[in-house]
Amino acid sequence: MNIQRVTESFKDLVKNRNTGMYAFWIHRITGIVITVFLFFHIWTLSAVFRGKDAYDYAISKFDTKFGYVFQYVLLLAVAIHLLNGIRITMSDFCGLTRSQKKLLWISIFVFLLIAAVGLVTVLL
Repeated sequence: MNIQRVTESFKDLVKNRNTGMYAFWIHRITGIVITVFLFFHIWTLSAVFRGKDAYDYAISKFDTKFGYVFQYVLLLAVAIHLLNGIRITMSDFCGLTRSQKKLLWISIFVFLLIAAVGLVTVLL
C-alpha cells in the first residue's frame, strides 16, 4: 500500500465522519497494534531460552502499574478488533449488510461491557 492511498483514505475519514468510517480505521489500527504486540510478546517469552532468572526478570517488568495499564489497553484493542471482526463476518456471510449500523452499536455496547469488567479485573 503506497502513501498516496493512505493519505486518500485519511482524507475520506476527515470528509466522511460517520461511525462506519471510524470502525474501519479502528479495526485497521488495532490490527496493527496487536501484530506489533505479538512480536514483542514472542521476544519477551524468548527469555525462557536464557534461563529461569532471565525469564523471571523479563516477566517482572510487567508486574507493575504500567504493566497492568498495558494489559488493559491490550484487552481493549483485542476486544474492539474481535467484535468488529465478528460484525464484519456476520455482515458478509449472513447477509446482514442492511443491519450493519445496528450491529456496530451492539458491538460497541458489548465492548463497553468488556471494558468495564476489564477495568475492575485488571486495574483494581
